[in-house]
Amino acid sequence: MLQKYQEHIDALAKELNCRVDQKPGQIGMMYVEFGYVEGPSIKTQADYLVNLHELGHFAHGHTQGRPPKQKEKFYFENGVLKSEAQAWNWALDRCIDKIQDASRRFMWDTCLGSYYRYGYLAKRGEPDRLWNGNRHHVEFVYDTPDVYFDDTVKRIQGDLKNWIIKL
Repeated sequence: MLQKYQEHIDALAKELNCRVDQKPGQIGMMYVEFGYVEGPSIKTQADYLVNLHELGHFAHGHTQGRPPKQKEKFYFENGVLKSEAQAWNWALDRCIDKIQDASRRFMWDTCLGSYYRYGYLAKRGEPDRLWNGNRHHVEFVYDTPDVYFDDTVKRIQGDLKNWIIKL
C-alpha cells in the first residue's frame, strides 16, 4: 500500500504543479508561494496523510508571507485554524484508504490539535507568530474555532475517544 500512497502523492503533485520534497522523518511544511511542499518519506499511513495535507495547503493557496513575498499571506488572512482545517479536509477527501486509528490520533493530537491547544487556547486573542518553517515574518491572532473547524475535528476523530488534546 505504501507504493500506492506514493504514486497518489506524485499524481496529485503533478496535477497541482507542485514539487514535493520528501525525506525520512521530514516534518510537513508548505512553501506555496515558492511552488513546493515538504513531507516525510512514506513509511506509514500518517506519513501519507501529512503529504496529502501539505498538498491541501497548496491547493488552497495558503501562502505564508515569507520574504521576498511578504504580501502573499493568505494562510494567516484566511485564519490559521481555518486554513489547517481546510488542508485536513482536502487530505481526507482524497485519501485512498480507510483512516487508521493511529492516523486519526496523529492528525488531531500531534497536528491540528496542537494549533488549537498551543495556539488558540494558549494565546487567547494575543498576537502570535509561527516559528517553524520560516513563518515568523507574519504576526497574527488565531481565528476562533467555528462550525467548520468543529466538523473537521469530528471528521478526523471519528468514533475514537480519550484524546490527549481535549476540544
